[in-house]
Amino acid sequence: MQYRIVGKTGVWISEIGFGCGNNAVLMVKASHADQVKAVRHALDLGINFFDTAFAYGSGKSEENLGGILKELGAEPVISTKIRLEADCLGDIKASTVRAVEAGLARLRRERVDFVQLHTRVTLARGMGKRFSLTPQDVLGPNGVIDGFKTMRDRRKVGHFGFSGLGDPKALHELVDSGEFHGFQAYYNLLNPSAGQRVPPSFGAQDYGLIIDRAAAKGMGAFVIRILAAGALTADPSAGGGSSPEPLSPGSEYALDLQRAEKVKAALGVSGKELTQAAIRFGLVNQRVSTVLVGFSNTTHIDEAVACSGAPGLTDGEMAKMKQGLTDGEMAKMKQLWETDFGMLSKN
Repeated sequence: MQYRIVGKTGVWISEIGFGCGNNAVLMVKASHADQVKAVRHALDLGINFFDTAFAYGSGKSEENLGGILKELGAEPVISTKIRLEADCLGDIKASTVRAVEAGLARLRRERVDFVQLHTRVTLARGMGKRFSLTPQDVLGPNGVIDGFKTMRDRRKVGHFGFSGLGDPKALHELVDSGEFHGFQAYYNLLNPSAGQRVPPSFGAQDYGLIIDRAAAKGMGAFVIRILAAGALTADPSAGGGSSPEPLSPGSEYALDLQRAEKVKAALGVSGKELTQAAIRFGLVNQRVSTVLVGFSNTTHIDEAVACSGAPGLTDGEMAKMKQGLTDGEMAKMKQLWETDFGMLSKN
């Protein structure tokens, strides 16, 4: 396992991170024995970064992860996330403090290394089905950042982050504030706009090279949806995410499945090779701190860790896994981003 530093924090984490979310269901619905087996296996292979949230099973992921780490006596780097809803608006700072305290209780920990805002951030508050905060709600007096700083002063959290979902202009405002140490970047072969330039015709949401912008502020990037909710896996029929609404606009699962077919044809890969090409795509960007992968079993862990050059691979295999996509493969991908993906979105 290879390791990278998170921005300017001084914290080193594994290139492959253990995503404890709903999609892979492992840390939410699997048996305790299977969860222990997977966490132990990940730790044995060098994974030292675990990402969880209250939203994953309404706290079950945090509870399960915290209990298992206690059982194993392990002390990896942990990130958890808080989701604020409309009832927080009377006192956002106090609501933030309470949410972090509740997460720590579920994890059975005195402190976490990273706490992140899981609520979307948009230029105007979203008061409908999917609530969102504004940059002012996050950065202003008595806002989310003030709550995070209170918990840091109490030595309950180390560093701050946010989920990079919502309005790109609002997300860029959070980055430019200099208040955050890392963020979760929506970044994959089907929507690379957080780290690769895309043309105006690109069909999905354009995140405007936010990974580069964050790096310039000394922030790390935790990549999410590297496998596009399963579209870039051997069994895409089992994917689609836990919500009927797309996590990112323009990335509806049915549309991503069509895009994935074009990727397979362009790169000449499928199944396990497609999955590993997708993970390697994330790792080749040196501004990425870790690629978060949701695991359903230990085989999935092995396949992901192989992309970071796990022990036992030959020098040639390790070099192949570490090189990311070749220049020729990248040229084919850019062709797709510029033409085919845009045409798909218009059909």
